[in-house]
Amino acid sequence: MQTRSTLKKKCPRRQPLPPGQRLILYLSFACALAFAQVCLWPSGKHPGWNQAQGITRVQPVMLKQPFELQDELKELAAKIKLAADKPRLHAGVFVVEPALGRFVDVDGQQAFPAASMIKLPVFVRLLAALDRQEVRLDQRLVIRADLIGGGSGYLQWRPAGTKISLKETAELMMIVSDNTATNMIIDLLGGKEAFNKDFADWGLEKTRINEWLPDLEGTNKTSPYDLAFLLGKVEQGELICRATRDYMYSVLERTKTRTLLPMGLPPGTKIAHKTGDIGRLVGDGGIVTAACGKRYIVVVQVERPFNDRRANLLIRQLSRDIYASVTGDSSHLPALAQAQKPRCYPHHRRHQRRS
Repeated sequence: MQTRSTLKKKCPRRQPLPPGQRLILYLSFACALAFAQVCLWPSGKHPGWNQAQGITRVQPVMLKQPFELQDELKELAAKIKLAADKPRLHAGVFVVEPALGRFVDVDGQQAFPAASMIKLPVFVRLLAALDRQEVRLDQRLVIRADLIGGGSGYLQWRPAGTKISLKETAELMMIVSDNTATNMIIDLLGGKEAFNKDFADWGLEKTRINEWLPDLEGTNKTSPYDLAFLLGKVEQGELICRATRDYMYSVLERTKTRTLLPMGLPPGTKIAHKTGDIGRLVGDGGIVTAACGKRYIVVVQVERPFNDRRANLLIRQLSRDIYASVTGDSSHLPALAQAQKPRCYPHHRRHQRRS
């Protein structure tokens, strides 16, 4: 009969591998497992796929630069500067064609009052939280009295305590620029400082929420470059997954205010965009897809005397000029109204537009 000591002599204990060899072994095993998972999951489906919402839950890979700025469109920049050279107007413009690296930057990296354009990075942060399964589109939010904001939107007229789905809240924020909906989403996701931290982490150097909406004084800030940079990250599949990005674009294409950038585009052109309008600033920014397939990002912000409509006309004209330069096609561009003599507006908040 063999004793335990006899067995130990016949079957000596295996000596452990050196630390370096163990690390190589573990890394090889992890790579093999990852490869097997990619091969075995059906196309477009993985453990994070949500059938009900049709959105893939992934943690996106962060990249440093969403587009390369290789070819400055100097003639277009000169044309923009000439058009924007109007008394008491200050325009910031950033345009980039990500596929080719062609771009224009006219004061585009300066900070401007954000107005309702701040809702674009707010929306992206909400969608990123959706991808991480921190929130659900079908969850119910409560309209609180302290979150009701005047100006644009419908929710300010609903009684405090009313419940509304997150999906409806988000779409009201973007499509009709609802200020109350925006405040509800900022509150849901941790408040202003939580948003500002993520904006900084994303590389948005001039974008910051300082005040709840409607922020008539323009204390919330952003820049044309920041918003173009953000849209570039989304376009490249960063920050949010591609299925969520498609949902985002479908919402932005339904923006109700069509009196700024869209007015300078020919029929058949698609634009997914967000506007902003307070007494001292008007702006618009988004992704334009021409009928020929050309695709570019454009953001324009114009500081102005109180409600000066020359700023609105300028954005329309710049949109027209930018489209013609980027696409090389000016044959079907809409005719624009000529700028009129500036009007005097009463300096009273009830006359301010917020969108």
